[in-house]
Amino acid sequence: MERLTFNIGSSRGGPLVVSGRVADRQKASKAPVQAPAPAASGHTARHAVVRERYDWDYLWMLAFTALLFFRPQDHIPVLGAFHLAELTAIGGLAAMVVRRLASGQSVTHVNAELLGILVLGGILLLTMPFSIWPGGSMAVFSDIYVKIILIFALMVNTLTSPRRIRQMTWIMIIASGYLASRAVFDYVRGMNLVEGNRVRGAIGGMFENPNDLALNLVTFLAPTLFIIFQDKKTSRRLFAAAIAAAMVAAIVCTKSRSGFLGLVGMGAVVLYYLSKVKPALVLGMVLAGLLAMPVVPSSFWDRMDSIVNAEEDESGSRAARLRLLEQGMEVFLENPITGIGAGQFRNYNAPGVVEKWRVTHNLWLQVATELGVFGLLTFLFLVVRAYSSNFVALRILRGPRRRGSGAARRGWTPPPPARDPQLDFSADERSILDINAKGMIAAMVGWTICAFFASVAFNWTFYYVLALAVAGREVVLSRRAAAVATPAAAPAPLMVRATV
Repeated sequence: MERLTFNIGSSRGGPLVVSGRVADRQKASKAPVQAPAPAASGHTARHAVVRERYDWDYLWMLAFTALLFFRPQDHIPVLGAFHLAELTAIGGLAAMVVRRLASGQSVTHVNAELLGILVLGGILLLTMPFSIWPGGSMAVFSDIYVKIILIFALMVNTLTSPRRIRQMTWIMIIASGYLASRAVFDYVRGMNLVEGNRVRGAIGGMFENPNDLALNLVTFLAPTLFIIFQDKKTSRRLFAAAIAAAMVAAIVCTKSRSGFLGLVGMGAVVLYYLSKVKPALVLGMVLAGLLAMPVVPSSFWDRMDSIVNAEEDESGSRAARLRLLEQGMEVFLENPITGIGAGQFRNYNAPGVVEKWRVTHNLWLQVATELGVFGLLTFLFLVVRAYSSNFVALRILRGPRRRGSGAARRGWTPPPPARDPQLDFSADERSILDINAKGMIAAMVGWTICAFFASVAFNWTFYYVLALAVAGREVVLSRRAAAVATPAAAPAPLMVRATV
């Protein structure tokens, strides 16, 4: 595992931290060593003065993420000529390669998830000759998926500490809050509406369609909620609460049925985890939600009613999606190995096709019809890894389970537990990693539900959630390995001064 890089030192007095070990500042300056004062917590002393160095590849990656989610070129068209996103991506990748090679490492750290993304890219290339429009499939690969591969590799190599994970998460939360506020403002003014009264994103790309906007808001609302209820800093909690309110309001304004289902599923996961530590709070949240239901516009509930009642679907989209599901199954069965080419379902106009020039509106059918069974299995692998990475992180953060009191009642005293590697985490780091793991589980649940009604296999949202999940797992595993490999420090001998 790549060693974390830190700046050493502090503007204030206190111990120096070198590779996770505490060295006395006076010893470092060759001054006479005095007996250290007792510390309240060993791991607090270790991490209190560590300052992290932000390498250029990490900073370029943050800049790329901000450009991707805020899309300033949509508001200032002249910026589009500068290709700022591409430039920041190139800068980040170049800095990453230089940094790793200079430290004697390989070009990139490789894990199972990066290999899975590379395999999926290989499938895109291998199925291209069988595409109904090879040029269109090539455009999907070169314009979208190559960037996903490169940026995911950049995230794998730069999200190497809890603080970086938190900073990346906050960029996406703030961007989502901005988009949500714009959507609510547009809805109130009656602007930027489609299908009569559904608001769409104020910017293009993966936020423009109302359903895609709702999917992204549901996904990034999950970590926002955990910050509200678990973060230690009041200012962050209040800021996150304001953003979460805007997100929920914007999801309502989209009137997205898939967004509503995803919100319910994601919210259930959040309530499940909170119920373990704050059951009274969960009960209050449920009551508050029930009291807020009459405030939601009746047009929203009318559209949600069409989920189970076909007569309420005036737009006919419910019936059209059912036809697309059936059509997608037929296309997959006709081309189970190679598919019809990445991004080409909307261009498939074989005899008998009813819904023409439409996407599948289902992620799994999108991948199956366009990339075949091997592409479907590879994407399934990545989704499973997104879930399992978070569960691994949570299991390690929980630490070794203690034996119950039943053994003591039977007259047998269990041996003392082995050294807990979690001692190498500060309270702030543990909180960040816990919020990240639970938040990404809830985000994946919301995304999975929404993606069942959307063609988003090549959108950035999933790959960012996957990167955050993997980053949290890698940080936990590397810290545990370092803690286990480092012998526990022996207690200092007790010095007693004799007095006469």
